[in-house]
Amino acid sequence: MSLQKYAAVATAALALSFAASSEAAVDINGGSSWGGWDSRGNSLAVGLWGSGSTTRSYDIYTSTFIFNNNAPTGGTQVSKAGTPVGFAQGAFSTGAFANGNTILGIGLDLNGAASTKGSTFVTFGLQGNAYQAASALGATDGRAFSDEWANKNDFVFYFDGTTGAGPSNLAVYTSDGTKQGGTGTYSSLTGTNVGFDYATRMFRNGEVGGSIQMFFDLTAMQDLYGGGPNAITSGWTAGQQEIGPIGNNLNMYVWNGSGTDGGNVVFNVATGAVPEPATWAMMIFGFGLAGSLIRRRRAGMKAA
Repeated sequence: MSLQKYAAVATAALALSFAASSEAAVDINGGSSWGGWDSRGNSLAVGLWGSGSTTRSYDIYTSTFIFNNNAPTGGTQVSKAGTPVGFAQGAFSTGAFANGNTILGIGLDLNGAASTKGSTFVTFGLQGNAYQAASALGATDGRAFSDEWANKNDFVFYFDGTTGAGPSNLAVYTSDGTKQGGTGTYSSLTGTNVGFDYATRMFRNGEVGGSIQMFFDLTAMQDLYGGGPNAITSGWTAGQQEIGPIGNNLNMYVWNGSGTDGGNVVFNVATGAVPEPATWAMMIFGFGLAGSLIRRRRAGMKAA
């Protein structure tokens, strides 16, 4: 690619960032309101329900946006003491929630006796439709278990609401799931090993019948857990693993529950283009070099 094309790519990316930052505000308040979020339906709806409880009910919301000085306006952050407050960066979340980063929000509005003090697992399926909803409520043909249906380099975030620790574990699959021909093994980056400081945050509103909002910095996650310049190389339970590339469409599997009372849902979410670390470096190089060439050209014109 020519230097001019490098500069064009960098300039276009910068323009897209500014354009996306002008989107409508996203409510970040634990779920007391859902402005800027898309309703995906109820967990018991056919086409969403995957397996588990046929009575536990929660409404699902998603939001994808470009971070632009966003801040919580309500709700309570669910996190371990000493971890970053709000969207501040920590020692293990370098570059997270920086302006221009792509953020995925997943919200659950709980019904009945379901409480925000339950636990939530959020699985990122990176290839096609490994996870699939059941054909009917109560049917057994849903694909909603990571150990069975994961592809290698898919990953799971665990949110511990029971002890108030929030984001508590990241598991990256080292093989395909057992029903994909693999062994379903994974390596974990536990909260203890990174001070519960991940590129994701959790906020809640109320308890029984309350709501939660979880935010994932897709850009920083690709960097920190996908082999980027700030990759976390130590602290993994079975050796460092890397998440796969985050594409334009994610196949999500979410479990929310308490004890054996848990409901699994499956849905896809569009993310837009999330650049990989190598792409960022190329764009920065192209943009910087373009600026240098412009300065030299101007200097040459003055000398003439």
